[in-house]
Amino acid sequence: MIFKEITISKKDVEKILEDFKFQLIEADVAYEVAEELVNDIEKRIVGKSIDYKNFDTFIKEEIKASLMRVVSQEEFNLMEYINKIKERPVKILFVGPNGHGKTTTIAKIAYLLKNKGISCVISASDTFRAAAIEQTSEHANRINVPVIKSFYGADPTSVAFDSVKHAESKKIDVVLIDTAGRQETNKNLIEEMKKMDRVIKPHLKILVGESIVGNAIINQIKEFHEAIELDGVILTKVDCDSKGGVVLSIKKTTNLPILYVGTGQNYEDLVEFDENFLLSKIIE
Repeated sequence: MIFKEITISKKDVEKILEDFKFQLIEADVAYEVAEELVNDIEKRIVGKSIDYKNFDTFIKEEIKASLMRVVSQEEFNLMEYINKIKERPVKILFVGPNGHGKTTTIAKIAYLLKNKGISCVISASDTFRAAAIEQTSEHANRINVPVIKSFYGADPTSVAFDSVKHAESKKIDVVLIDTAGRQETNKNLIEEMKKMDRVIKPHLKILVGESIVGNAIINQIKEFHEAIELDGVILTKVDCDSKGGVVLSIKKTTNLPILYVGTGQNYEDLVEFDENFLLSKIIE
């Protein structure tokens, strides 16, 4: 070629970015988020002068850099967080829709804490769903951690309060509070959750949701966040999700950190979020 350097025009990247937008949508990124991401990338690259032979590499690197800016977050280490808090017990509230693995995730967190030498108690504050107390108790027995429970229909906040008092008396480090698996549209249960937030004053408020439900989780997170100001998200069933795009939607629309991801049914199957692993799923 005579001219080795080119200035990128909109026409040069139109087809590439359009294809990439549909790649994002197929990876479960919300349409509006995919469109916004592509527009951001276009603004960054149109008008840039580059060596023509590096065109493909340049575009790919700019796409990856743009996505990384969305998903990058400060590293979160639960053990360090707990150790930094002087108040005991540290209270962690778990919320989220029914059937998304919240109770199992709490057991995984309890297992993780126990293996790190941090004592904990589980509060079986889901007094709404049939068999919820039995499920929590079974997990607690399997991993040999105490559980505080009451009867179905009992005040969930009262159960959580009793759990905190138990932890104080026994000098237990952490209280893990289960809650009724509610849909974000159930206003009565949302009010109940807000009451628990006011009374218990948890240090961390975490939503547990399935990665495989796609962008339905975005509205769930927004509603819960508006009600009690979430601190982060744990995504379950990531092992069943080969796409990973829902994380981009969560980060772009809420900016909440992804604290952990569930990768299986065993208690060990809970790992810290890795943005590089996520991007490897989206960008081949």
